[in-house]
Amino acid sequence: MPPADNNPDASASYTPLHLRRILHFDGALNVRDLGGMSTSNGQQVRFGLVYRSDDLADLSALDLAELEKRSVRTVVDFRSSEEVQARPSRLPPGATIVSAPFDRGDQTAGEVMESLVAGELTREHAHQILLDSYGRSTEAGIPAFTTLIRSIIDRSPVLFHCAGGKDRTGVAAAVIFSILGVDRDQIVEDYMLTNDRLTDQSSTFQLRLAEYPEESRDVLLALGLAKPDYIELALDVIDGEFGGIETYAQNRLSLSLAEVDALRELLLEP
Repeated sequence: MPPADNNPDASASYTPLHLRRILHFDGALNVRDLGGMSTSNGQQVRFGLVYRSDDLADLSALDLAELEKRSVRTVVDFRSSEEVQARPSRLPPGATIVSAPFDRGDQTAGEVMESLVAGELTREHAHQILLDSYGRSTEAGIPAFTTLIRSIIDRSPVLFHCAGGKDRTGVAAAVIFSILGVDRDQIVEDYMLTNDRLTDQSSTFQLRLAEYPEESRDVLLALGLAKPDYIELALDVIDGEFGGIETYAQNRLSLSLAEVDALRELLLEP
């Protein structure tokens, strides 16, 4: 499907940069290019090299053709084997999957739904579940982030994704942007773009939400929506517990200085 700037239904609130970055697919809700973000030293992230998404199980033929046109050759999948088995990806010709499971120690989707049905899950509880998850993500995601970054260096264009394209994928994008020198305000703004698609009344998410009793919808919406304090917490952990992004990249992600330089050289332009 065409990018958002060719879509007459694109939100009027989007900036020209948003319109260039966001991709509208038939079978995926939360797809965008990491390109276009600016860094503190005046550089810009290149378009067409790294994409983020929710799962790819429902991609249409047009969606696959769009990924093929964009020469996506590597798909880094953060989902567990159980998630993959339940919703296997559809890929364009020539693309390969790199499995990089990202286990944050969260409740499974089944456990969450059991709590919801039993009336044990409130909006406040959902918010705390996500805060706890994001607080663990920068530690739990280390192997997945390292795999992703090395895949970008060696096998771009790359698309990376989890199930909804918000939590695991959102933290991974924040890590990449931080290494590239994108400031925190822009990282948070990018993270929050997820909500524009989820709250679109015609979206798959909203259609699925309508299948649940009204008393459950607020909780499910709370679990699905991005909030600034989630991604801010993940960034705070990198700064406070890991000594900042440079130390995190080298000592926790085990990236060499040459690899960090290679990532920046590949993804940044004047």
